[in-house]
Amino acid sequence: MRRLPLAPETPAETGAERPWIGPNGERTRWLELHLTYTCPERCLFCSEEHRMQRYRTLPVTWGRTARVLREHAARGVRRVHLTGGEPTIHPRFVDTLRLAKKLGMRTSVGTIGTMLSRRDFAERALPHLDEALFSMHGPNAELHDTMAGRAGSFEQVTRALTLCREVEPRFHPYVNTVVTRKNVHALPDTVALAHSLGAELVVVSNLTPEGLGRDRYEELAVPLEALRDVLAKVPGAAGDTPVRFFGVPMCLLGPHRMLSNDLHWDPRVTVEWADGEKDTAVFADHFNWDPGRKRVHVAECEPCAMRSICMGVFDRYAELYPTTALEPEVAS
Repeated sequence: MRRLPLAPETPAETGAERPWIGPNGERTRWLELHLTYTCPERCLFCSEEHRMQRYRTLPVTWGRTARVLREHAARGVRRVHLTGGEPTIHPRFVDTLRLAKKLGMRTSVGTIGTMLSRRDFAERALPHLDEALFSMHGPNAELHDTMAGRAGSFEQVTRALTLCREVEPRFHPYVNTVVTRKNVHALPDTVALAHSLGAELVVVSNLTPEGLGRDRYEELAVPLEALRDVLAKVPGAAGDTPVRFFGVPMCLLGPHRMLSNDLHWDPRVTVEWADGEKDTAVFADHFNWDPGRKRVHVAECEPCAMRSICMGVFDRYAELYPTTALEPEVAS
């Protein structure tokens, strides 16, 4: 694959000019840092697949990582979430955690458990890692490994989750599960397993039309009617473990609408490789002031009393399918 040349650093990359205060007065305190553009898994729905293909030849060097952390800490960021690809395979992953903690940040990682399933690595990383969001997409190896595209993935992620709680009792394990037509039937069992493994939070993520999720959207997207029916069973399956629903119209959640991630979301800045001018690459900041990632309001949303706080349905879903399953809440 041809390696993209790097663009000269610009004000957008160096921090000379940045919109740190959002349109409603919000201040950015959460940093998402893409550490890697490679991953040993081959998830059927991977939202980052296209970006990994484009930028995998561009390593995120320690110099860039340290600069980004110091710069954002100086501007008031107090939390960093490391993502990828698979961030734990970055050669300076533990050093990244150490520096972030030194700068006063809360540290978290989104992971399939690749390196955290190894005791020696976990013992080095966990003193500096506050929480992890483990990807688990089925209640057994057969289903999860199919979703993740690699045999042994289920054993790895469940081992990592269990090991991390054993090595560092103060550690906070969370679970993210992406819902598609291939695993939606098992969602309550997946959530119940996460609860039994000690997850302190379960995020149920509706398939996002990005990357492979967009390429395969017609094959994988769950109809709203089926999604509504299965999501109603999730809080009961979770026991006393808190649940958050990402990418789901609030009206589909019925009495559980307060569990919508739209209500539990913070403004953030994402730092990642992006296309610069003349087919170059730049390690740039992208600011996100609301949770409306790829979501739109449709006709059914117009009279809804929750329209100002609910982000609606995914744009690709609205393009392909009817949205009559939405049930707007109309003020009396």
